[in-house]
Amino acid sequence: MKSAFKITLLFIFTLFSVQYSLSQVPLSSNNKKAIDAYEKGVKALQDRNIEMAFSEFEEAIERDKLFAEPYFYLGRLYEQNRQFGNAILNYEKAVNAQEKTSVTEIASQQVGQLYLKKGEYQKALVFLEKGLPAVVPTKQSRYKARIESCKFAIQTESKPLIINPLELPKTVNKFQSQYFPVLTADREALIFTGNQDSEENLYVSTKKDSVWSSPISISDKINTPENEGTATISADGRTLVFTSCGGKKGFGSCDLFISYKQGENWTSPQNLGSNINSNEWESQPSLSADGRTLYFVSDRKGSLGKRDIWVSKIDSTNLWGKAINLGTTINTIEDDLSPFIHANGKTLFYSSEGLVGMGGLDLYFSENQNGKWTKPENLGFPLNTHEDQVALFITADGKKAYYSLERDQEDKYRRAKIVEIDVPEGLQAKFRATSFLKGIVYDAQTKQKLQADIELILLKNNELVSKINSDSQTGTYTSVLPSGGEYAVFVSKKGYFFKSLNFDFSDKIGRDKVLDIPLEPIKQNAKEILNNIFFDTAKWDLKPESTVELDKLVTLLKTNPDVPIEISGHTDDVGKDTDNVILSQKRAKSVVNYLVEKGVNPTKIKSEGYGKTRPYLPNTSDENRKLNRRIEVKFL
Repeated sequence: MKSAFKITLLFIFTLFSVQYSLSQVPLSSNNKKAIDAYEKGVKALQDRNIEMAFSEFEEAIERDKLFAEPYFYLGRLYEQNRQFGNAILNYEKAVNAQEKTSVTEIASQQVGQLYLKKGEYQKALVFLEKGLPAVVPTKQSRYKARIESCKFAIQTESKPLIINPLELPKTVNKFQSQYFPVLTADREALIFTGNQDSEENLYVSTKKDSVWSSPISISDKINTPENEGTATISADGRTLVFTSCGGKKGFGSCDLFISYKQGENWTSPQNLGSNINSNEWESQPSLSADGRTLYFVSDRKGSLGKRDIWVSKIDSTNLWGKAINLGTTINTIEDDLSPFIHANGKTLFYSSEGLVGMGGLDLYFSENQNGKWTKPENLGFPLNTHEDQVALFITADGKKAYYSLERDQEDKYRRAKIVEIDVPEGLQAKFRATSFLKGIVYDAQTKQKLQADIELILLKNNELVSKINSDSQTGTYTSVLPSGGEYAVFVSKKGYFFKSLNFDFSDKIGRDKVLDIPLEPIKQNAKEILNNIFFDTAKWDLKPESTVELDKLVTLLKTNPDVPIEISGHTDDVGKDTDNVILSQKRAKSVVNYLVEKGVNPTKIKSEGYGKTRPYLPNTSDENRKLNRRIEVKFL
């Protein structure tokens, strides 16, 4: 057993430092033979003869069962060799040997920390508090945080979350280990890192009829004989950022690369460049839903602690800006890892060992409110335990969470399997869920699939929520709709009239929408409804929410200055016919006046009011009547 000890030079140096400090205090034994054996043990350590040191410390204890110092050194030796049970046993004997010795408090510190690592918080708290008086001032802050973690863990364990981790099928968990799962917003594609024979690659599994397919390599352009892993995907599944270590041309040991999906194929990965990568270690990326903001981890110069979370955003020139540290609210002097920005764009989940928690790495979340991060909140037990919790992914609708869970397997190795849980309602209530809008953009005449620009705008303040493109080959798109409020969706492509849609999600949470969008080519007699022009009942003054759509119409008309148009107003069948005609005329005229004020040639525009005479749908329901109250544009 003794020959199994492998002690590092750093540990031996640390023991010398401890021995020096203990030499300032009388030993806890008066037995000369015991003291002689103890001193021989210390000398053996100085000579790096671990087996002899072990034997001499045991001899000292044989001579005096209440000799605290050799118990302490045996505890240190066992701890260094990761025999934590024996380490605790000897530390406790050092503490309990006598009422007060030179090692009582330092042994209490050590055994308290070991109990904290084991998750035995009540015992840890007793020993840590007993060891507090001996902590040097420079280390008191960190030490007191351990005591607070014990108190927090005891309280948190008394109010556990109800979770039932369910392993994904063996068809998915087919590798020796699999971890860092991420999903697209529609929850139909799962991407994760698979480890087989120490080789990491990225794999994708798709869901059809509630069944996950067997994972396949994401792309031969992405996976290489080297290691690729810890990926992130945009909401639409068409922008991928991943980590590559040594297999591709990079700046440091591990760099971040980006690839785009065109049709069914991924482009050759490109290094994200010096604004994001450094000559140090970069990994664990997380993209915002629209793929325009990237969070990641680095240990580069400028970090506040060991490894920190950084962020970069795409600027007005469509290039990634210089990464900045996320700051002291999020980052600590310890490791801060695995950021995951939820599809709502505001809630950041991540792992940290520098905050009060259950011990080791715990999962936390923080909200971005007006550009500032709120104080991180621990996700609670049993999402967090005394073991390290590294990463978590929560679906856009906030209902499911995915992470990797290590469990002992038949071969007695701990293998990481991907598990799924229902997010507890209490946790769901703490962050905003989202819905998604997806479909296909195509030519209304030829049915050809189109690549188009798609913008999602929050109408109450005209805030641009996301900006994406439909796929050039398939025309598919996916955009996240943060729940709550009215949203406008604008779809535009050169040579086509833009399409405008609006959705009211004020009271609709988790209502996903599938919508295929036909675009009308700009040609004679083509017409389109302006769905985001708003008036109060029986009024014709344009409401402020109308300006986004009107400004897009201004841009379109200035791009096509020679094309004459008609702006027409329409009503439902409620009220007098003459009143409806007058109201529709005035509303059309209000739109024309706005366009002219913005510089559109007035000779190319005419306005008409048709009242109820040209309904879009039969006036047989309130919903149909709402759609009949509209403004149309027609190319003449």
